[in-house]
Amino acid sequence: MNRVMIHFRTDREHGGNVHQVAAQFGLALQDVLDFSANINPAGLPERAAQRLIRDAGDRALLKQYPDPASTELRLALSRKLQVRPESIVIGGGSTALIIATIRALAPRTCLCPVPAFSEYQAACEATQCQFVPFPLEEKGAFRPDMEELSRYLSEEEFDAVILNNPHNPSGAVLEASWLRQLVTTAQKRGTTVILDEAFVDYVPEVSLTADAGERPALVVIRSLTKFYGCPALRIGYAVTSATFAEHIKLQLPTWPVTTLAVNVLTEALNDEEYAQATLHENDHERLYLAAAFQQLGLQVFPSAANFLLLKLPSGAPSSGHLRMELLERHRILVRNCDSFEGLEKGRFLRVAILGRSENERLVAALGSLLRGPG
Repeated sequence: MNRVMIHFRTDREHGGNVHQVAAQFGLALQDVLDFSANINPAGLPERAAQRLIRDAGDRALLKQYPDPASTELRLALSRKLQVRPESIVIGGGSTALIIATIRALAPRTCLCPVPAFSEYQAACEATQCQFVPFPLEEKGAFRPDMEELSRYLSEEEFDAVILNNPHNPSGAVLEASWLRQLVTTAQKRGTTVILDEAFVDYVPEVSLTADAGERPALVVIRSLTKFYGCPALRIGYAVTSATFAEHIKLQLPTWPVTTLAVNVLTEALNDEEYAQATLHENDHERLYLAAAFQQLGLQVFPSAANFLLLKLPSGAPSSGHLRMELLERHRILVRNCDSFEGLEKGRFLRVAILGRSENERLVAALGSLLRGPG
């Protein structure tokens, strides 16, 4: 299949901009119920929260520069993931690592399935790399046709391909075996696969993190603060070959993250009880929300993550209108997906999965707006 290579500009809108929304509507931050950012509603694990309190009060610790190598966290990740410490790069969130990876790779062309996280294109544009979209189809629930994608990689020349698994904004998931085949195809063509696994903690069996340290054609980028409920701390990591890891590090500041972030997330990684409870709660609430939204006449796309992509029924108010009404009437913030390339404007919302009481509040509010007066 021939695909037209186009270059488009993406609106870099993101979820979670509660500060702007609160100011716009004259609300206190705590009065906005945020479904627009996909963050674990449990917040930090208790032991991690206690360590943050202790470290924040330790004046001697705060007078010292952070460890540039983030040694404690890298060793904890090495044990947990079964990868060599020298293959791990710590950075100020997954977005910072995406940008650093693109800069280190300096690709001329980059293929990326769309819709996608807007920072992929932004990183390519910043390095004068041609960003080539690979359109995903709604009828396929926004899962790439891996045979077609592999064939396209075999027929065309690309320096890099960016994938995310689970996919954002749909939550669709790809099997690890398919991804390994794609990496093999890419490696034969001299193409590097940049795999964004920001939400893979919710479906860890499909992760290729353990592969990345041994496969020179693969870079896996992961978030720590989404699953562990602390995006304010801004920390993530990349896993790749030890050689390319050094190239990525050169694109980062000397001290890329704070001591507080390193210590807190090291503590969080060791809390397996928290992780299992999070997976159980998320699975339970995702099923509840999917069923409740379907009862309202919304199309719910299959998701393995901690969010759901919704398509509004014909005749419903636009996604932008519903977002405004939810804020003005109910102080609820959802993600209007108009800025995602490849999604029909005015028809898609993305919502995070929170706790039962918050989820019930969203369902009730959305139901009242879709049903209308009376």
